[in-house]
Amino acid sequence: MNTVATLLMLALLPASDDGSDSIRIATYNLNWGNRRGDQMIDAIESADADILCLQETTPQSEQFLRKRLADRYRYFHSTGHEGRYGAERFAFASRIELDEVTFHPPTGGLFGFYTATFHYGGDDGRIVNVHLTPFRFKKGGGISGAMAAISDTEEQHGQEIDAIVKAIDPDNPTIIAGDFNSLSEFKAPKTLRQLGLVDTFAAVNADADTHPTWHWPTKPVPLALRIDYIFCTPHFRTVESKIIRRAGSDHSVVVSELARTRPTGSLELSSGGNR
Repeated sequence: MNTVATLLMLALLPASDDGSDSIRIATYNLNWGNRRGDQMIDAIESADADILCLQETTPQSEQFLRKRLADRYRYFHSTGHEGRYGAERFAFASRIELDEVTFHPPTGGLFGFYTATFHYGGDDGRIVNVHLTPFRFKKGGGISGAMAAISDTEEQHGQEIDAIVKAIDPDNPTIIAGDFNSLSEFKAPKTLRQLGLVDTFAAVNADADTHPTWHWPTKPVPLALRIDYIFCTPHFRTVESKIIRRAGSDHSVVVSELARTRPTGSLELSSGGNR
């Protein structure tokens, strides 16, 4: 067999499914008041992600992370909006070069979102780092006040997720990761599932909502909820996904290993919620 024929035959062989064509994505809300740098680093190193989406960074924590993670993450990008909120900043730490890193100012919410293009498996992919508006309950509001707060925040989340969906190119591999401040059956995660995106943790873990990513020491019963997610388009298959909890932040790290697939069709994404 001549060299040209051999090369043609090799080109027609199916891609390897041994995990070599995979990428690890993690999301971590640091808690802007976090002073446990040792715990931050331990959580990040344990996740061993290729691209790390961070929320609630500060200029101080960004400087600390740039220095401590320089050997692990060659590329580091960070941003904020107008300095109005301590929790407003975002960062990407990546082993993979990121292009078109763009901050999208808030529309209907508080923090906006952060996007970038990454190069992987011969293709370009898009990653979206999100931090949706937190629920804000008024003291003494009772059940009616709590219901009103949920309704108001769900309306804000609808506007925020619509803006995020409009930023997605349905023909590109896309990953949306971050702090959604939302239960899995609420508007933002539900909208993404309806559009065909996959909740990567739920894809490989039974009873996913029994695995909280956020803890808060309320009395008499502490709150523990799953509100941090990594979603992906069907260009990826979830190999594994896990939660890593450390002290210092009220949030845990969520990390997912995603293998590249080759879907036969493309998603039809719109801002309307349903297909």
